[in-house]
Amino acid sequence: MGGALLLSACLGGARTQAPASELLAAGWMDIPTIGAAAAKDPERLALLADAGLRGRLLRLDRLLDLYDGARFASDNQARESLWLSLGGYSSSRGIEASREVVIRLLDEAYALEDLAAAQTEAGEQLTEDEQRFIADAIMLLSADMFLPDSAESLITQTLAYRVLAQTGHPRIADNAHWRLYDHVRGVLEGAIELEPELRADVIVHALYAEQEDLSAWLEDLAPHARPPLPSPSELWALLERHRAALEQALRWQAVLAARATREAELHETVMALLPRPRDPGWVLSQVPRGTGQAESLAPVLLLEPGMLRLEPTSTEPRELDPRALDDAASSAIEAMLARDGRGTILLASAPDVPAPEYAATLAAMVSARASVIELAVHEAALQDAGGPAQVVVALPLYIARADDLGAGARALRDSRIHVQLSGRGPRVRVDGRWLSATATLPSDLLRLVGELHRAYPREHTISLGLATNVQHQQLVDLLAALSGGLTPAFLAVGWVPEAAIEAEPKPDPAADRALAARLRLGPESLTYSRAVTQGTAPTGDEWARVERASDTILACVTELEAPLPKRGVVLSMSFDDHKLVELNASGAKLGRAQLEAYEACAKERLAGFRLREPGVAFTVALEVRAAN
Repeated sequence: MGGALLLSACLGGARTQAPASELLAAGWMDIPTIGAAAAKDPERLALLADAGLRGRLLRLDRLLDLYDGARFASDNQARESLWLSLGGYSSSRGIEASREVVIRLLDEAYALEDLAAAQTEAGEQLTEDEQRFIADAIMLLSADMFLPDSAESLITQTLAYRVLAQTGHPRIADNAHWRLYDHVRGVLEGAIELEPELRADVIVHALYAEQEDLSAWLEDLAPHARPPLPSPSELWALLERHRAALEQALRWQAVLAARATREAELHETVMALLPRPRDPGWVLSQVPRGTGQAESLAPVLLLEPGMLRLEPTSTEPRELDPRALDDAASSAIEAMLARDGRGTILLASAPDVPAPEYAATLAAMVSARASVIELAVHEAALQDAGGPAQVVVALPLYIARADDLGAGARALRDSRIHVQLSGRGPRVRVDGRWLSATATLPSDLLRLVGELHRAYPREHTISLGLATNVQHQQLVDLLAALSGGLTPAFLAVGWVPEAAIEAEPKPDPAADRALAARLRLGPESLTYSRAVTQGTAPTGDEWARVERASDTILACVTELEAPLPKRGVVLSMSFDDHKLVELNASGAKLGRAQLEAYEACAKERLAGFRLREPGVAFTVALEVRAAN
């Protein structure tokens, strides 16, 4: 009792009148764990510490509750009562202080286990319920001991908490619910603080509060093999399930009330910022699997005939009339883009949207300063993906405004190849001259794109002009042909909104001749040889790598845009210190500009190529001639 009196003096004389026998008779303490109710805990717990094994069981339970009350309500009274009951404050702070509390509590739990074993030998056995409490307390505190530093340790920790929450002792299950609640909340808070493109990979970790295997989301799989992301509502429901379990206990209601304002703010932010799953019921264009790429989970515009919806899967979608879009509509789209911060928007358009409504929607996105429009399309999901039969993927369309001075926009605007798309189909202009070729059928379009890709190997981007009578399906087909697939013909297509649209492009025979001349220089019409002209050739795998690298240069011969001389064209490549140090092309009757274009293309193909093994300098000549 002397220890209790001394502790009472430390608390300014406040002491409970209940003797230890009354505390033992009352059993588990179901009183608030924070505020004034916790002020008398040091004396109560001091009495229980001297009340035998069962008193110490009740004391450990209350200490655990004070620890969680201090943590989750940031309550000073609970924190002070906890430290006083544990024998005094620690000199450590933050995580280290929490760890010291856990160590002291775990030491007490192990001491109770040893004491219970000794009493069993003496013929005084604890009830099964009391034995279960000690075992589950040790399991909980052992899981608390270390911060997870790997996926495996996080899986192990959350699994322990799930087992305790589902099947543990009722006095430990609520503490486990707090930890699972805290895990979900921490994931949500962490995801919100990240860049939007990183959030999807983080939010799935909240699912560890319910399951052990998240490989379907975390492995590097194609969109067709992934299950749908959990929605913000589903993620919040994870947190609410643990909150609802805690609300049943009187001792936690004050803690939950103290957190209510912060939880409401977090809920609003989660609903506004976290990515939403795509509705499998959207009516979208269908493309073969592998055509599109994983979409960015950007804000969504859902376009249907007569209806434009902003963020259609949100709790408060906004509806607009695409036949009467005004500045307010552009402002609403701009605000949506500003919240996300990336300038990217997913346009989920039905194929049958009238052309005027489609053009007005595109213009509104340009006015809202969107930088990338991802056209949403459907591809077939893998059968074992565990989700809908269709997945949403994207065909990106970059916007290269005239006032955008960024390097990417300039490269798109300056592309040698320009496509004009109108209701009549695509027309192509190269170096300012229109080709006569038209693409009335999908097969014609694929053939034309393939020819452009082979004829202009240095061109990686396409500039695009859109007429106001374009149908959505036309744009989908064009992007799929130009930049779709696993090995796209071109890396990016940039829409230049200010590009003039010619009603009747006049073909230029010179453009057709240039294209034909380039195609006649394709690798299939060439023969070639390699020879080391200076130094000693590398051996084995190194020489094989040189051969493979030089093979890629054959596609560059089209840059000559003229028949090869009888003796062909020679490209000399000098290597030293593992890398290419000099490259020169020569050929009779070929102008310097033609040879420089060939050299520039070859340098692009060899960029980053390095030999793996040290060796002497050498020069290899690649001689290319027309096949007979």
